[in-house]
Formats: sequence, C-alpha cells, structure tokens
Amino acid sequence: MAETAPRKVVIVGGGVAGISLAHYLLRHTLPDLTERIGELYHLTLVSPSSHFYWKVAAPRALVDTNQAPTPFVAIADGFQEYPSSQFTFLQAEATHLNEKARILHVRSPKTNEIVPVEYLSLVVTTGTTSHSPLFSLAGPHTQTQHALGQMQIRLRDAKSILVAGGGPTGVETAGELGAMSDYWPGPKKSITLLSRNDRLLSHASPGSSATAEHMLAQLGVTVNHAVRITSAVQQEGQSSWEITLSDYSTRAVDVYIDATGSIPNTAFLPLAWLDAKGYVKTDRFSLRVEDTVGVYSMGSVTSFTNGSFFDAIEPVRPLADSFRDDHLAMNPDASRQSQSWWESLFGRRTRTYQQKTSLTQFVAVGRNGGVGELGGWRVPSALVYKAKAKTLMVEKMSPIVYGQDFHQA
Repeated sequence: MAETAPRKVVIVGGGVAGISLAHYLLRHTLPDLTERIGELYHLTLVSPSSHFYWKVAAPRALVDTNQAPTPFVAIADGFQEYPSSQFTFLQAEATHLNEKARILHVRSPKTNEIVPVEYLSLVVTTGTTSHSPLFSLAGPHTQTQHALGQMQIRLRDAKSILVAGGGPTGVETAGELGAMSDYWPGPKKSITLLSRNDRLLSHASPGSSATAEHMLAQLGVTVNHAVRITSAVQQEGQSSWEITLSDYSTRAVDVYIDATGSIPNTAFLPLAWLDAKGYVKTDRFSLRVEDTVGVYSMGSVTSFTNGSFFDAIEPVRPLADSFRDDHLAMNPDASRQSQSWWESLFGRRTRTYQQKTSLTQFVAVGRNGGVGELGGWRVPSALVYKAKAKTLMVEKMSPIVYGQDFHQA
C-alpha cells in the first residue's frame, strides 16, 4: 500500500453515541475499508470534557457523597488499544464550522486557543445540555463535579427544596431527595416537585404516572401539577431563591433544582443543517444529515430523536453501514474488485435504523423501586429496582467507554 495521508474522520461529542460509534468504526468499519480500497483512515474524537459523565446517576450523586459511586470515567482510558496513527482524542469545544473547506474549529479549554480540525467525514453526536449544570456536561467535567459538590452541601443544610420538572429526571431527583431525607441532620426537609402537566411522566401510561406519584408521597415529596416556574431569582448575597409560578403565586426556597429539559448542542453548526428547534436534520434510517454530503448524526441531537438511550446506542451499526457505503462509492473500481462472492450475487448488506415506537422506560423512584414500561407494558417495581434503582446502572459506564458492546460487527 502506497504511503498517503489518511482520510480524516471526525466525531464531535464524547457521550454514549460518539464513544460507541468511535469504537465500532475503529474496530470494524475503517479496517474493512482500508482492506477493500487501500486507503488509510484516522479518527479524531472531539469532546469538551476529558471524562465521560454517566448522567443517569446524577440524581443520586447530587444527594449522596458516600453511597453514590463517581459518575465520571476518563475517555482516553477506553481508547488505549488504538495506535496514535489511527486515533486521536482531542479535548476541545467545537466553536464553528466551515462547511465548504470541511474544517471544524475547536477551542482548547487549557489554552483557549482556537485550532482547525480537517475532516473528510464528520459525525455530530454532541447531544443536549440540561438547564441545570447537574444533569449534563457543559464543559470540562470538573465544572460538573464542583456543581454536584456544592449542591450536596446546600441540600444538607436546606429546609425547603423545590424541584421543577415532572419528567424522568425530575421524578428521580425528587425520589432521591425523599429517600435521603431521613439521613440528613436537622428537622425533616420540605420537598416539592412541580409538574407543568396534569400528571407526572406524561409519556408513560396513566397507571405508571399515578404509581410514581404515590411512591413519591410515601417518601415525603409533595407534587404540584399544572404549574410551571416563570421566574427563579437567587437572593443577592444569599443561597435562597425567590420563585414565581404561572399561577402568579410566589414562594421562597432554600434550594431550587431545574430538571425541566435541555437544549441541543448545535450552536457551532450551519443553520441549514438545523430544524426550527435547533436539532440536526437527520434521515432517521441512514443517519445521514440532510442537505449535505459526508456528514452524519445520531443520539439526542438529531431531529427525530425521542431522547432515549436506544437512540444513542442502536444507530451505531446502521450509521457505520451508511459511512461504509459512502466511502466505497468514492472508489467504485476498488469497491467492485473487493466484493465477496456473496456481495456480487446478492448485493451488499446495509442496515437501517428502526427506531422503537413503543415506550421502553425505567424510572427509579427512591432507592427501592420505581415504575417502568417495556414495549408499552408496565413492569413491576421489583424489576425496576434490579434494572435501575439499585445502582442507577453505573456498572454500564465503563463498558460504554471501553466499547465492550461493539467487539462484534
């Protein structure tokens, strides 16, 4: 093979989607393409944080310093098997992109310098950022560590706590607060969960919603429905908050936790790639970004996502197949010569992503159980305990960073 500059592949985003895809491409797709068409490849994974954050465990990490394991693991540790000629991990924040020149500009958190990163193919897996710094990374992981540590102190000393958001994050956070209340010093705390809908977990069945609210009540959590926060102001020089609600009432609380949602991390991308809400316009089957060439996307940043874990992990193989097909199409002669007899007779197998339409969701409510639905069917609290509430699935964190689910093609 002639020595030529490698084809440059860039994945921007160091979450579940980006890390999983990087492992799959490095182990399977890129070696296969090199063998077929005789081209070398180099993959760069870009993330503003040096560490992966298992944000599923955030509700427990923010209340418990003793029982909650660390939800962070160094990304580079998971990629030591790949030589530097094939892989680079770059801790940097994407700032803007030159589509015509195929250059991604990134800022180093250490030097604040903006540097160009060239690419032939780009994959956007930047995910979303929560309104609260507790539930997602918004830069180096040390910022999130600090936010969690500060919150642990404030919660310990607080008398009144308000959580906004009746979705899974809000319910799990309120449940953890209720489960922890008996262990904090001082009198029992007032814990309130606000839901803007008429029930919790609006995407779940009414039965699951009612069960979740009953379990929260047993943990001492008060739930208020059909109300949202219109203003939250922290008192100057104090830690307390002045909250104004949509019914024009006000209340003062010692701790306010915003678990109401998130926004897509797409400010660095061309507007033509984004839909009206700022998500990447992505074909839901091939994972190709619409109206451009050589760009792909997966995970919670895509226009079709439902925000589930499945949308972050299951499109890996279909996206890799789309990537492979596009690169083989750049080299039709070499591609034909490298075909197996099976491909010559029946064509190349290309997998497409089939998004799950029925709800599959487990929501921990406290430490001993929760509510869940699997393919639209409700599951018992004991199963939710074993699957999620017991550990908040931190045992899956390292396998993701090390790509253990993608040893097989």
